[in-house]
Amino acid sequence: MAETQQETVFKSVLELANNNEVPEKYIYAQGSINTSPLLLAVPQVDLILLTSPDRQQELNKLQSGLKSCGCIQVINHGIEDSFLDKVLEISKQFFALPTEEKLKYARTVNQIEGYGNDKVLTDNQRLDWSDRLYLNVFPEDIRKLQF
Repeated sequence: MAETQQETVFKSVLELANNNEVPEKYIYAQGSINTSPLLLAVPQVDLILLTSPDRQQELNKLQSGLKSCGCIQVINHGIEDSFLDKVLEISKQFFALPTEEKLKYARTVNQIEGYGNDKVLTDNQRLDWSDRLYLNVFPEDIRKLQF
């Protein structure tokens, strides 16, 4: 299995796309994915309301959102739009780099941080056709950057 993990970490989507055949790990059985439109809106959780005396309703929305769709949209978080725009621009710049440059930041097999694909947990796991850059930035003591 270690060989499979190593292969997944270092084969970018671009490399996979250059092959004549789609690797089996990226093929889902017909009907195994629900392709119907999302019927449930992603809940918005107001960070300010989570700190108010009347926070129970917001806590319920948080719990419900994480249980029902696995995600939430956080509003009133205090992060400036200009900062978020800058993060988006830097992300675009990173993914526009040549593959050789991005591979300098490749995650190792046993780590989640870094550039790469899905972490392979089982031999029969189906993978997403995507490249990712995962970084823990806060709190600083959990960072494991080794680049």
